[in-house]
Amino acid sequence: MAKSSHRRKKDRAAAGRAVAGFTRGCVSGFLAVVFALLVSLPAFTRDAQAQTPAPAAPTHTLNDRLAGAAGDKKSPMVVEANSVIYDDKAHTVTADGDAQIYYQDKILEADHVTYFRDTGRVLAEGSVKLTEPDGGVTHAEKMELTGDFKQGFVDTVRADTKEKTHMSASRSEKRDANTTVFEKGTYSACASCAEHPERPPLWRLRADRIIHKNAEQMLYYEHAWFELYGVPIAYMPFFSAADPSVTRQSGFLAPRLTYRSTTGFGAGVPYFWAIAPNMDVTLTPMYMTRQGVFGEAEFRHRLDNGYYQILASGIHQEQDAAFAPQPYGSGDTTNRGAIESLGSIWLSPMWKFGWDIARVSDKWYLNDYGLPTGDLTGNPNSFFFRETSSTVFITGQGDRGYFDLRGFSFQGLANSDLQQQLAGVWPIMDYNKTIDVKPEQSFGLGGQLEIDANVTSSSAGLASYQQIGAVTLDRQYGLYNVCRNPVTGQPDYNQSNCLLRGIGGDYTSGTLQVSWQRKYIDPLGEVWTPFAFARANGNYLSYNTSGSDTFFGSSNGIPVTDTIANSSQSAFLSNNNQANGFVTPGIGVEWRYPLLARSPIGNVVVEPIAQVIARPNAQNPNTLVNMDAQSLVFDDTNLFEWNKYSGYDRFETGVRANYGAQFTLDMDQNGYASALFGQSYQLAGINNYDQPDMANIGLSSGLDTRASDYVSRIAYSPNSNYTLVAKARFDEDTWAMRRFDAAATANYGPIHFGAQFANYEQQPLIGYVYRREGLQFNTRYDVIEHYFVQGNINFDLGRHYYNGVPLAPNVYPPDAPVFAIATWGMGVGYADECTKLSLLYTNAISDNYGYPPTYTRNQTLMFTLDLRTLGNIKAPFALSPSEIQDGVRYN
Repeated sequence: MAKSSHRRKKDRAAAGRAVAGFTRGCVSGFLAVVFALLVSLPAFTRDAQAQTPAPAAPTHTLNDRLAGAAGDKKSPMVVEANSVIYDDKAHTVTADGDAQIYYQDKILEADHVTYFRDTGRVLAEGSVKLTEPDGGVTHAEKMELTGDFKQGFVDTVRADTKEKTHMSASRSEKRDANTTVFEKGTYSACASCAEHPERPPLWRLRADRIIHKNAEQMLYYEHAWFELYGVPIAYMPFFSAADPSVTRQSGFLAPRLTYRSTTGFGAGVPYFWAIAPNMDVTLTPMYMTRQGVFGEAEFRHRLDNGYYQILASGIHQEQDAAFAPQPYGSGDTTNRGAIESLGSIWLSPMWKFGWDIARVSDKWYLNDYGLPTGDLTGNPNSFFFRETSSTVFITGQGDRGYFDLRGFSFQGLANSDLQQQLAGVWPIMDYNKTIDVKPEQSFGLGGQLEIDANVTSSSAGLASYQQIGAVTLDRQYGLYNVCRNPVTGQPDYNQSNCLLRGIGGDYTSGTLQVSWQRKYIDPLGEVWTPFAFARANGNYLSYNTSGSDTFFGSSNGIPVTDTIANSSQSAFLSNNNQANGFVTPGIGVEWRYPLLARSPIGNVVVEPIAQVIARPNAQNPNTLVNMDAQSLVFDDTNLFEWNKYSGYDRFETGVRANYGAQFTLDMDQNGYASALFGQSYQLAGINNYDQPDMANIGLSSGLDTRASDYVSRIAYSPNSNYTLVAKARFDEDTWAMRRFDAAATANYGPIHFGAQFANYEQQPLIGYVYRREGLQFNTRYDVIEHYFVQGNINFDLGRHYYNGVPLAPNVYPPDAPVFAIATWGMGVGYADECTKLSLLYTNAISDNYGYPPTYTRNQTLMFTLDLRTLGNIKAPFALSPSEIQDGVRYN
């Protein structure tokens, strides 16, 4: 049947565009020099290891798209054309003029299509277009196919796949069911420039022959050139890559490059082995000029009900002396390595078992070789580590409830870590369940019942202490926290001079809380929420009375000894080898009265809030262990919490009122604004927050006076491009600002900007002698389409408070300005649909504890190149740190 040719003319124009030669591309810039230096790559498949192993291969391969997918099913062929001519003498059928043939979900379009009845072949001529069921499109001037669109010759072919990759060739031939050859072919994942389609893409591979092996799902290039803007810059006599429709394929990946002053230059080519559709392994041998052969292996396996993976790395070092001596570095350790494993198994739709385990040979290994913990799940560009955390867990998630049982083991990675002070925690059990209470089944009570339970057991070999006020370190190494008498300089462990941060011994605690609440709305619109709860806690403490670590040093030429001893715990806790328990019931009510008003600028909601909670007094906190509630920040987020402590070991007591108001302005198209202001007040009973415990938590928190500090928050966003959030805490008597946080973001056209500022008052009772201040800026500017520059800078505004304060006897840090730069970085990059390129530089100050202490600036350079469907290169270079030792003053 006849049909309009308007769309067909557009297709003819697109198909008739000539493939450009060595002409300038759509985008120009500095990339040519970078590509010329870095793109001489060995044959490799694209980086498939980032993809989770999949159970099935893709439905259509590139070969299927270019030559037509075979099918066993019988289906009718529909032919549409301006005219159909039957020639009985030549035994042909010709569809002439805007011919379209529909067969097995494929569409063949051409000016003329001739079917040779004797041979069963189909010849399509003039603006040929073959559309596959998956959306892949092949353009050609002439295409000769079998009757089922399976085999044939294609002249002047151009193919566009659903993966947005593009191939062209002067001629292609399907040799057999497994092999297709493209003569004078090109391949690219970059689209042609819309304004200048005759120009070549940003990059492409041009080869004398491109051979596609259907069974292998591989493309082989013979005498290939890598072209940038149509200019050949790298020659490869042989090159192979996976079919772009394949997500994972065995083969070599992009090279890995690295540099660190202690390891030298490193280079390696990973090999990815797809063992099965659901299993693979990546092997990465790397040679480092100073340390020899470094090896890494990653195994991944996806199961029907989960997955697991294992990552192992190691090296037999050739130059141990490149690293600092212990305890500042690995010293003479020769064999070093790490192993990590991550897994998750679904036992049922609601229950899951899993693990995340990491162990290293020594605490300096990951830093020395730039191998962040959490390589399996973390940020591969991070080069700062505190500890490795290993956990095994089983968890269940049900209807409004969960159960979690797990254990933790930690391995310290910082120089200042003493491994025996790091507790192992097993088990940690958490259970929570929320139940709706129907009024008709509870004598009209109704509401909501919540059950919350926790059991935690921990064990450590050595107690952990911290000096109140200025931190004091041992005088032998200048690394480890000790407590001394500020006058005599001798070890002095007591509650007036020292904090007990961690127990040396065993501690087990269990908590069960059952609570009820129900919301009522009265005729005036007031919202009343009465609530009641009962909290039971039991614990057993058995701290070690023996065991210590001793460090030797000198003070003014006189030998002195610093000791960390478990026996000193008796100055903080007297209930050793005892079980303790208490029950805390409580009742309360919360009142809210949201008031809505309409104004010319938008809808305004003002909501005053008041809350009263009554509980009896609790046990003296001096007899209580505090292991999991050592973080307390009083602000808008916990103003109306029944218990403002962060963990189970501490709990509010007495009668307390929390009150305040929040304000919201919704300006519809002009954004929104909100604010909150409030205070907490101890009405009766003992105020827990002014009672010191082993870590002095609560003191200097803003809650340790009868009337607490005021807390506030404001937020404003005129539209999605601008946001501002600020929080502050003010002294309840003088209105002096105790704590302030502010963050702002702005997007103005191509400019993206962010800023943060923090200012916290000193809290010497919990170890902060000086005010802490910081200022951070980050920005990105999209210079022109695809090109960007970015930068960030962090100012440590509190460092100057330490001017003149000795780090160790007669050793002083360099004087810092008010705007001391803690870290700064900058970068440039390019990104489009087929290429990502970036070069990022970071410069960060690092306090290297030691004796005498020195300050260094760690500098890193990260180069990243990602060619879509071919692979990516990430090359981190750790530049030699620049020491500021000349700024350290010695008296």
